[in-house]
Amino acid sequence: MKPLLTLTILLFTILALGQKNKDFLLSYTDSTSGENLIGFKSRDGKIIIKAKFSFSYTDTLHSMAIVLKNGEWLGIDRNEKIILRPFIYDNGPDYATEGLFRFVENKKMGFANLEGQKKILAQFDFATPFEDGIAEYTLGGHKEPDKNGEYWYWAGGYETGYINKLGQRFKKVTALEKGKRQAWSANNKHFLLNRNGQIIKTYSR
Repeated sequence: MKPLLTLTILLFTILALGQKNKDFLLSYTDSTSGENLIGFKSRDGKIIIKAKFSFSYTDTLHSMAIVLKNGEWLGIDRNEKIILRPFIYDNGPDYATEGLFRFVENKKMGFANLEGQKKILAQFDFATPFEDGIAEYTLGGHKEPDKNGEYWYWAGGYETGYINKLGQRFKKVTALEKGKRQAWSANNKHFLLNRNGQIIKTYSR
């Protein structure tokens, strides 16, 4: 199993174990169809969601489970409603960094937390995972395969910049230094950010 896939499974499992909500569903496997399919049942054994998934990232379902159905990765809730569709990276759902992972909606990319809450709405054509409270985003552009054709990168676009976990945009940021960094917005407002990307100071012009 690839390391990133293993990491994703671990992160979603940690979330499930750490949930404060004690009312959760347990996964179960049904092989009567000749294929091992996964569903979810209550703790007293009542089937809540019939076995129809090829894979699930968690053994329990609190707010959301990432499952594979008919070749498509989905984030579902306890009522089997589709909450989101995760961005596919390295042949599987995007892995969470700093508590957020990327999802796709109407061909745009946003960020959700591990409970399935959309924290930054889908509005970017591409965005990188968060690192030290900051992610890079691009509007416009397209996938470009590398010269070996095995991987791809995002090329072009009419706007690039940075966002923090509140979705605040910056056109320029400096490297992190002693846990802080400088940032400037599109209208040239100057800020000081902490390691989590939060604005801790606004400079007057």
